[in-house]
Amino acid sequence: MKIFILKILLILFAFQVAGQQLTQQSQYMLNHFDINPAVAGNNEFMNLSFSFRKLWVGIDGSPCLQILSSHMEVYDRMGVGAKIFNFTAGPERKTGFEGAYAYHLSLDNIESKLAFGLSFQIYQYFLDKSGMNIEEEDDELFLGTEKMIVPDGSFGTYMYGKSYYVGLAIPQLIQRNIKLKSDLLEQKRVRHYFLHGGYIYQVNREFKIEPSMLIKLIETGLFQADINTLVTYQNMVSLGLSYRTSDAMVVMVGYQTERFRIGYSMDFTLSDIREYSSGSHEVFISYSFDNFIK
Repeated sequence: MKIFILKILLILFAFQVAGQQLTQQSQYMLNHFDINPAVAGNNEFMNLSFSFRKLWVGIDGSPCLQILSSHMEVYDRMGVGAKIFNFTAGPERKTGFEGAYAYHLSLDNIESKLAFGLSFQIYQYFLDKSGMNIEEEDDELFLGTEKMIVPDGSFGTYMYGKSYYVGLAIPQLIQRNIKLKSDLLEQKRVRHYFLHGGYIYQVNREFKIEPSMLIKLIETGLFQADINTLVTYQNMVSLGLSYRTSDAMVVMVGYQTERFRIGYSMDFTLSDIREYSSGSHEVFISYSFDNFIK
């Protein structure tokens, strides 16, 4: 049976080249909790964030990701957090919830803290077979929707001080095998390793520069790195550049106050996908509320 779904093949091919089963946000440095559960409760506020990411604009059915997350300190040295997420790519959809717990140790001799975090995730995986264009539209194999519940977890550690941070996160710990009844899809989740770090350098009273890096290793042996620089003027306006190896150049702009932050980024694709897409877009919004527990 020949299936004519060029748009889906393009999407799946791009994911195989990148070797990632997790969609990475370009503005992750604005909210480290989205990639590392150990960040939960790392400041005095209750942080609420929303991000929207649309990949490969111009390709019908291209991936789209939305994340609503929040975290805060609930007791001395203890933090909790939660996320609601939705990811779509052509006929595939993944919608779920993640809860996180972190414990923070004080390292007074170096004016830093070291945190360890765990999260549990559960999501429902959908495959909408009606979205596939096939030769025989009445083929029962391609009718309806298939779905399954998938549990997973993440571990993270995070060390941070006034002007630096470094962390390691390991998502997809359980490595659950996704297998649909129709055998249209079988995919084993594999562990990813995210090593991230950065330094905030105060140039003068007006400017500060934050170079950072995210190194992504996948157990299949694949590697990718994000190399970033974010320049902020008067703690209010920011401009950033990022290079994602073998994938994209990213331009970021943002505005912030003491409690509110908004950012926008555009990825200029460097891979073969650029022949079909004008790039990827991402919007990030966050607000820091008073911690009503502390």
